[in-house]
Amino acid sequence: MSLKLVYFPLPGRAEPIRLALTLGGVEFKDERMSGEQWGSNLKSEVAPKQMPLLYVGDKVIGQSLALLRYAGKISKYEGKPLYPECPELALEVDEFVDFVCELFPPLGASFKITDQTEKEVFRSKLVSEGGDIHKWLSYLDTLIGKSKSGFAVGDYITIADIALFCFVLPLKSGWLDGMPTTCLDGFKNLTAHKVKLSAIPEIKAYYSEPKTPLYKAFQ
Repeated sequence: MSLKLVYFPLPGRAEPIRLALTLGGVEFKDERMSGEQWGSNLKSEVAPKQMPLLYVGDKVIGQSLALLRYAGKISKYEGKPLYPECPELALEVDEFVDFVCELFPPLGASFKITDQTEKEVFRSKLVSEGGDIHKWLSYLDTLIGKSKSGFAVGDYITIADIALFCFVLPLKSGWLDGMPTTCLDGFKNLTAHKVKLSAIPEIKAYYSEPKTPLYKAFQ
């Protein structure tokens, strides 16, 4: 069955899905379109669905976390599914992914601020000690620090690791005005996790040639 993933030309909500499929060796078309292309035709065609969108044969499916779980189910790395078949392990993976997604509400609020200076101050506070994003990064850092394997759940890579990798690293990319590129420096376990995943040959190869400067944070 043919697969086509459609999203903007940046990591965002689609990146974990792209990486899971790539890591599993699943063939798919990675279509990246501009905001203008999205707004001019596709948005009205698929409403109320939002990107990322996955075309599975003749069906169009939305909701990024549903797509990530699907990608994990059809993708295996070293013989193990990226989304565990064991219900209890799958539950832990879902919980961890949901924890990672707690980063989005405070960050999303910053995009509604129209004054540039105010926006930058707001974002800087988010990743400073006591800030909403800093609190969640600290919690995620603690969770990874408790892992004997270095992976988020269990002893092998899952979509929980991929979500953490893809959703946290853009914070230090420099793309988000006001968010310093050093904002992850104090989290040694998150840093070690990034190094661990970056060393996986397939991931290293995938990010060897950044598509845009934003992708350099993944190297």
